[in-house]
Amino acid sequence: MYDPSNCGIVSCSQADWDLATKIMHSGRMTRLRDYAEFFQGEVNETNERKRGALANGPKDGTLVNRGAGICLYVLREESQGEALYLDVDKFLAGKGEDTKAYHHRQARVALQESSPQNNFRRIIAALAPRGRFFNHTVNYCPEARSVLTLQFIVAILNSKLADWYFRLGSTNAHVSHYQLYNLPCPRFADSLSSDAMKARKVAITAIRASDTARAFRATRPMLLSPPFSPAVQEILVNAVDRIIDIEHARAGVARTDRSALAPEAQPFQDFIDRVLYAMAGLSEDEAAGLEDRLSRML
Repeated sequence: MYDPSNCGIVSCSQADWDLATKIMHSGRMTRLRDYAEFFQGEVNETNERKRGALANGPKDGTLVNRGAGICLYVLREESQGEALYLDVDKFLAGKGEDTKAYHHRQARVALQESSPQNNFRRIIAALAPRGRFFNHTVNYCPEARSVLTLQFIVAILNSKLADWYFRLGSTNAHVSHYQLYNLPCPRFADSLSSDAMKARKVAITAIRASDTARAFRATRPMLLSPPFSPAVQEILVNAVDRIIDIEHARAGVARTDRSALAPEAQPFQDFIDRVLYAMAGLSEDEAAGLEDRLSRML
């Protein structure tokens, strides 16, 4: 039940094991593999250097984003390492438009390919605009390879539920595709009821007013049983958009401050986590216990 594709050996407490298998037995959640496909960064530094596709600097090429620049929800200036620049014309020469070399034309969810087991988070994901290039230290999902909106994929990846579930079966610093595919993801219905449309309007209005308590009250009736209303996706997308706007407004964020969202953004993250806990069928006590054990995994 934890990972039917790989049957990895899980090392965790009995409480975590019981909760993980309960979530996947419930039928409320499926796997992220059903909705999204991930790739490794398209720029292999060794190969492209041999091909002469790397540029000398920003005047001659386009910046290649690395894992060090991926923070919660947004890309930032890289905190370590030497900047890498790409001669785009040379890089694309001879590559078909159906290859990942052209994924830069799409918006993408990008996440760090590696994070230490004692890191503040194992999964760190950002929404990347069109026109960005990534090296091999980044995993990503392009817009065309996701059934769900990219903001919702980011919400899943940056949730405490995903970070907890990932840690149960991770034995090294890598964040591999098969581990991402194995993450729990809510099951959604195809249609939207009139009641859901009304609740969606109330919740989104509350989010825009920074009233996350009211937003959750409006959303809660749609979280009782699967498959869940598509309205929940839209509500969480609005919460993600608020986080991204707030995080983009933070200028010159020091490396030591990147592990936390801005105080103004955190209530929206708490709202996202609360909604996903409810979708997974967790009681408030179970969610609190999960967070307590997650804090001790660091």
